[in-house]
Amino acid sequence: MTRRRACDPPDLAEVRRVERAAASLSPLERDVLALSAGHGLRNAGIAAALGISERRAERVLARAVRKFDRAMEQRPRRWWRLWMR
Repeated sequence: MTRRRACDPPDLAEVRRVERAAASLSPLERDVLALSAGHGLRNAGIAAALGISERRAERVLARAVRKFDRAMEQRPRRWWRLWMR
């Protein structure tokens, strides 16, 4: 596997995987994850931006990271494997 450099264009398949993983999150989870990863906010900043408690921001962020990670691990199943259960 070759490593991508920051200046390389993103792989379309990888972009689609990230989009699918993000689609598996609720709107609140997407917002919290975007504020944390995209904008670098901590729990207090996320809570203030969204009008929720710090504790809730912490719990939602943990859940969002866990769900996003699991969704990124999943590989698309081949259609013929649906019959091979």
